[in-house]
Amino acid sequence: MEEKKIIGLWLSFPRASVYSVKISSDGQFIVSGGADRTVLVWNFATATEQLILTGHDDWVHCIAISPDGQTIASGSLDKTIKIWDLHKGQEIRTLTGHGDAVYALTFSADGQRLFSGSKDNTVKMWDWHAGQETTLVKYSDWVYGLALSPDGQTLVSGCADGTIHVGNQTTLTGHGSSVTAVAISPDGQTLASSSIDKTVKVWDLTTGQEKYTLTGHSDSVTSVDISRDGTLIVSGSNDKTVRVWDLHTGEAIHTFTGHVEAVLAVAFAPDGQVVVSGSRNDVLKVWQV
Repeated sequence: MEEKKIIGLWLSFPRASVYSVKISSDGQFIVSGGADRTVLVWNFATATEQLILTGHDDWVHCIAISPDGQTIASGSLDKTIKIWDLHKGQEIRTLTGHGDAVYALTFSADGQRLFSGSKDNTVKMWDWHAGQETTLVKYSDWVYGLALSPDGQTLVSGCADGTIHVGNQTTLTGHGSSVTAVAISPDGQTLASSSIDKTVKVWDLTTGQEKYTLTGHSDSVTSVDISRDGTLIVSGSNDKTVRVWDLHTGEAIHTFTGHVEAVLAVAFAPDGQVVVSGSRNDVLKVWQV
């Protein structure tokens, strides 16, 4: 399968790694965050940069977009979370409370709550309108990945010690190194996790059992996402490739090569037909699945 096109380069200097990329629910905008401390908003259709959001004092490591597509949350190594109006390009609020870098963010289905994971080992829940926080749990190691089930009942955390915590009840083990990202299928039944151990694992969330391990990457897997129709998994790796897998069989479908540095972030478009990837050499690429 051929690369569709490169949609943009980071325009600020110095050139900076892309650590997170998300696509709005209507498919109109790509939002990326990276080492130049900015949040960039791109028009998907025209491949043009719409907004440059500044204010963080360190790398932007994670991005979340509210389900209604109106609000962006960005988490940074500066220990803060910033809330932005996506369309106006204005900062709404800065959330403070974490004691170290913020590595993971996810909104609730109604967009009223925001969940964050941090290098301080905690997961917090925020009423971001009021700026109020609740510490839900403190683990024994950094929290790199977060995902919330569609019904809002199950929060999954991926940690640097290789464990995955499903709510407060279940801990999944099997990865040989840090879990870098987690994603939940639209039906809430399946979990995908990526790891520095070079694998993606697929889990049955109802039983807590591992279904299979996806192998093929030759270096750390940095990111993972599941398509909205629940049929595909995409992964990005330090081996500079993007891979697409069949969620139900574990079969490798596509391997996209074209990045010249590590792929640090991947995301499906809402229709599941397009993947966006961001890399260490400050490039975003768009791929036709």
